[in-house]
Amino acid sequence: METRDRTRRAARVLLLCYLAVLLFALLTPSVDTPSSSVSWVGDVLDRLGAPDRLLVPSRVEFLCNVAILVPATGLAALIWAGRTWRDWTAYGFVFAGSVEVVQALLLDERSATYVDVVANALGALLGGASVGLARAWSSRMAD
Repeated sequence: METRDRTRRAARVLLLCYLAVLLFALLTPSVDTPSSSVSWVGDVLDRLGAPDRLLVPSRVEFLCNVAILVPATGLAALIWAGRTWRDWTAYGFVFAGSVEVVQALLLDERSATYVDVVANALGALLGGASVGLARAWSSRMAD
């Protein structure tokens, strides 16, 4: 029980830190930070030998939008164990939709897109599902 409490405590701290960085990235008024991040990820993928069809900027941006919510929902799933992958997907969808509405209404330089909502919801699904799968695997190994 003590290990579980320590894990949840650490997950809370990491989640708060990650959410601060995430909100900065998603709600910064300028497009410079997100655009340079996508370019940097594209360069890294290119150096790692990713196929050219993956290196199209819109695809790299989609992958970044998927990846950005995986850690948040994974950490949240560690904290609130009673939720399922369906719950985390729904929460991710609502969160992403809210961010896109804020971008559309308040951040003139940013562009709100449905594709970003889909990518973020997919990331939330992957984060929540990965913790659920790890828990299922762990309980089977304990039996």
